[in-house]
Amino acid sequence: MTIRRFILWLGERLIEWQLAIALLLAVKFLLPVSSESYADFPAFAVGMRETLGNSLADAAFMTQNFMNGDWGLYWANAWRAAGWIIGLHIYLQGIYLFTSLLARRVAPDYPVRGSLIAWVVSFAVLCGLYYHYRDPGSLRLALCLLVGGGLVVASSAAFGLLFTTPVRSVPSRSYSPLPRGPILDEAPPDLPGKLQADLPAVAAPQPSVFRRERLYFSD
Repeated sequence: MTIRRFILWLGERLIEWQLAIALLLAVKFLLPVSSESYADFPAFAVGMRETLGNSLADAAFMTQNFMNGDWGLYWANAWRAAGWIIGLHIYLQGIYLFTSLLARRVAPDYPVRGSLIAWVVSFAVLCGLYYHYRDPGSLRLALCLLVGGGLVVASSAAFGLLFTTPVRSVPSRSYSPLPRGPILDEAPPDLPGKLQADLPAVAAPQPSVFRRERLYFSD
């Protein structure tokens, strides 16, 4: 892996990190918690509105009582906390950074496929570390993060393709001059009659100017 590819990989991970933080906050504020919300789509939409209302109410309580009503400070702390969770648990505990870098090293021409494989491997490691949390709420959260994380890593790797696609250069036509050699005075070899009839009429080769002068003065 060249330095340019490594820097590009770091840029992809930074973009991916921000997208993953937004995904985690969206899941926290929108994913329904009750099992009845997953019966059909209208129930799911109602559950999303209920979860959003409860989450905003909790955010308003935290902001008014602990942050002097500063919503900017609340969202900054929430963003930082989500980034810490993703960076610590998924990227480090799930060895996602290692597997992603290894995939880019092994197959540099397939960044999207390598990122998806690295994400699945790290997610499997993370599920193995926290397998004891097997309640329905955590399973729904895990499934949502698996699908959303796959979209995040695929989009970030596809963004990196804009800077790694090589520009195809048109091969230049090399000029090859005719081979130089002595001019033959003898006639070309005899060919069959049919081939001689098909060949176009070609002027007989004449000696060059320098050779004509040499022949002239040699007489």
